[in-house]
Amino acid sequence: MSLELTLTISFLIILILGTLLHFTHDWFKGKGLLLHLFSALNESTWEHMKLLLFPTLLVILFQYFIFRNTYGNLWNAWLILLVVEMSTMPLVFELLRVAMKKVPFWITITIFILSIVFGILAEYFVLKNNFFVLNEIFALIAVSVIIFLFFVFSFNPPRIWIFKDPIKKKYGDLN
Repeated sequence: MSLELTLTISFLIILILGTLLHFTHDWFKGKGLLLHLFSALNESTWEHMKLLLFPTLLVILFQYFIFRNTYGNLWNAWLILLVVEMSTMPLVFELLRVAMKKVPFWITITIFILSIVFGILAEYFVLKNNFFVLNEIFALIAVSVIIFLFFVFSFNPPRIWIFKDPIKKKYGDLN
């Protein structure tokens, strides 16, 4: 399968699953550890960033089976994919929130889509140019740290702006 086709499928997987995960916490009444780790628990920016994590992890698994014998910088590409996705969303959303006070729903959806697009394009650049940010082992460790932090902060969110639900004025679901 070509790089372009694989990344297009990857985009669709992240978009569709990420969108569905926005609703699963309510659909299943917040029951289950995995649900808590991957679903949006509230309307905070952080929880919307989580909507990218699980689908991106599935995409990493999908891409591994396709690219494992083709590219020697997969963990670098996946690290860049995660970092770009996870930084685009809060940077764009929070800048607009400060400028507009209330960001319209259609713009938040556009930001979600752009976060995926920018992440996939960055991954494409890294793979196409055989670019290395870190040694592959360190890139793997960095990806693992990002995943670990998402899991930790799902149960124990820091008391900073990115974790605060603007509607309920709370942090996380359990607090």
